[in-house]
Amino acid sequence: MASVNFLGWIDHDARHEEDVLRALGAAKGHDARDELGLGTMRDSLADLLFPGLSTIQQRARYFFFVQWCCELAAAHSDANRIRDKLREYEVALIKTLSHLGEGEGVIGILSQEELERMPSEIYWNGLFVLGMRQYGGNRQRWARHVVADRLSRQTDVFGDSGPKVRQSSGFAIDRPDPPVGFPATAALDFVLTHPEAEYLRKRLVDACVDSSGQGRRFNLFGTFTKYRRTMTAAHAWDHPRIDKLPGEARELLLLAAAFAKLMHGAVILYNVCVARKQVEDGLSPENLERHLRSLTEWTGELSPADVDLVRQRLVEFHEFGRLTRHRIDPKAIAFVERWTDCCTTPHRLADSVAASRIVCDREIFLKKGAGTSRIVSKKARARWGGESGGMMDFRWAIAKRCLNDLAAAPDA
Repeated sequence: MASVNFLGWIDHDARHEEDVLRALGAAKGHDARDELGLGTMRDSLADLLFPGLSTIQQRARYFFFVQWCCELAAAHSDANRIRDKLREYEVALIKTLSHLGEGEGVIGILSQEELERMPSEIYWNGLFVLGMRQYGGNRQRWARHVVADRLSRQTDVFGDSGPKVRQSSGFAIDRPDPPVGFPATAALDFVLTHPEAEYLRKRLVDACVDSSGQGRRFNLFGTFTKYRRTMTAAHAWDHPRIDKLPGEARELLLLAAAFAKLMHGAVILYNVCVARKQVEDGLSPENLERHLRSLTEWTGELSPADVDLVRQRLVEFHEFGRLTRHRIDPKAIAFVERWTDCCTTPHRLADSVAASRIVCDREIFLKKGAGTSRIVSKKARARWGGESGGMMDFRWAIAKRCLNDLAAAPDA
């Protein structure tokens, strides 16, 4: 009964529903190996730096593909029919794009009609953040809005062939037109046309996850989209135009870099702790030796300036969470604070009982109740692949592919 009440609640509040949809999308799409519970802190920064993107998006042209499919579906009679037709058009799109082959970013190329998570679900929140989708809520709510708007307006406008009924698809009408025959356009691919690229750049530059617009000052797209060449930088903070960023955007990116580098050490130490437990279980010390080498390399690269920067600005994460509507757990802040204190002497971390306890206690707190703590459970350790987590990239891999798609678009 509780779940029914919950779903009823989100169905009657579009703003809260958008928050829930974004949270569910993050839960499905983020790195499931968030062993230390830092996901909301990471996602708050990612939402500010690269608004509209998610970790499971593929190619930039999908923003248009999804809108065009929705517009075609919106021409049908009732909400259920609109939803059914949307899926039909998306399946047709998968088939049309299948000639590109695996590895090119075609969503559902293997599943085809059996695909559970369609492109419209994957890009739904991003379309709203970019201002391309104008109705709030999920796809069912959108379909009902379309029908309700059609019934309420019924306003005649005149075209070349006489009076026509103005219809709303719930999407911005200033977008570039789809290619002829879409979604069954012959040889359809992910190459943006010049008008599409220009339109998407403007939308990305103006994107912001909070309705007040306060977070727009942190958006990196305004500067990064001006770089019209292939991007190969491993991290966002290695972008060649970082010095051209406005002050607050640059400062937040540098904080993200420091946070990623600092907390990567906690992940490595967590791997060390699990590997030590494996040795106690009678397994080979190979994993332990490998992770100890990684910890030594990390301590040699960690900058005291990064430690100081995180310490000074840690209190601001509550504000970042407010702007992006993520709840930042005070316990996560406290964990980062304790870990930061340990990192003032990083060369001692491998042998520090206190540092290992901080990391282990955090994992136990998060996972013991579900029986998945590798620190506590030998069975959980037996299922371990030998390594957990990695350095946060704040969706840079997705942003880089999007920027490269834009850079590859032809000039006018």
